[in-house]
Formats: sequence, C-alpha cells, structure tokens
Amino acid sequence: MFGVSNMIRSLWHSIQIRYWSWQFAKSCRCNVSGLQVYGRCIVDAPGRIDVGSNVFVRSRGYNPVEITVSRGAYLKIGDNCFINQGVRIACSMEIQIGNGCLIGDECVILDNDYHAMPGTGIKAAPIIIMNNVWLATRVIVLRGITIGENSIVGAGSVVTKSIPANAFAAGQPARIIRSLV
Repeated sequence: MFGVSNMIRSLWHSIQIRYWSWQFAKSCRCNVSGLQVYGRCIVDAPGRIDVGSNVFVRSRGYNPVEITVSRGAYLKIGDNCFINQGVRIACSMEIQIGNGCLIGDECVILDNDYHAMPGTGIKAAPIIIMNNVWLATRVIVLRGITIGENSIVGAGSVVTKSIPANAFAAGQPARIIRSLV
C-alpha cells in the first residue's frame, strides 16, 4: 500500500516540476537542459534572459520568485545555480549571475533605482555576480556592484560597494569581514 502511494506522490512531484519548468522556460523564451523549477514563478520578461544548464529554482505559492527584465535589458543565470523562494530580480540594464551561485531566500537584486529625485534621471548600472558566490538570506544587491568569485555575503546584508574575490562580507552596508583564502 505504502509503495503505491509513494510512487504516485513521486510521479505527481515529477509532473509538477516539469510543468513549472516549462512555464518558466516559456516565460523566459529559453530552452535549457536540466532546468528544475519547483513552484510557480512570476516572470515578466520583454527583455532577454539566458539560463544555463542544471539551474534549480525553488518557488512557493506564498513566497514566489519574481523576475522582471525590461525591454532591451539582459539577465544571465549561469550553470548549476540555485535560486531560493522569495528572490526578486529586477533588471532594467544588465545582471549576470555566474556558474554555481546560491541565491538565498528573499534576496533582492536591483540594477536600478526605479525612482528619481526631482530633476534627475533614474540611475542604472550593471550587476555582475561571479562564479560560486553565495548570497545568504535577505541580501540586497544594488546597482553597479561586482561580487568576486567564491565570495559569501552574510544574511541581511545590503551590498552598496563591490566585493573582491574570496571574501566574506556582511552588514548594512556590507563590508569585508575576512578573506576566505
């Protein structure tokens, strides 16, 4: 009895992952190998999105992943990345996420200010997150930032300045706590 129930549950889980992966790929206008999307994502992408192979997106109905890529903007997500529930990515220019990156719960990645002070324009600058970067829970990455390879950003940090490779950074604003080599 338990064997049949577990088999049905496993089959249903597999069908759900295939369906949400198809929906994500369709929204992104991409066809990728090994993409696994667990749960509904909100994707608004008149711009271009490239997704590498073996990317896993964990989204929940009560805390979905939201990705917005404006017309003429470019979002690249590298191979073997993990994007957790509640992540918000808003791209109006360019955001590049390298291979092997881990993006924790409720992280926010914004390459623009979205609002301008009176008499000024909206400011935007590319964000580059290099390979093997880990953004812990609720990290905010602001415009014009580069995070170097193998770096870790601690939970709740606000990244306002670039972080070098092999560094652990944390705080509001994030600052280098120590080197990882």
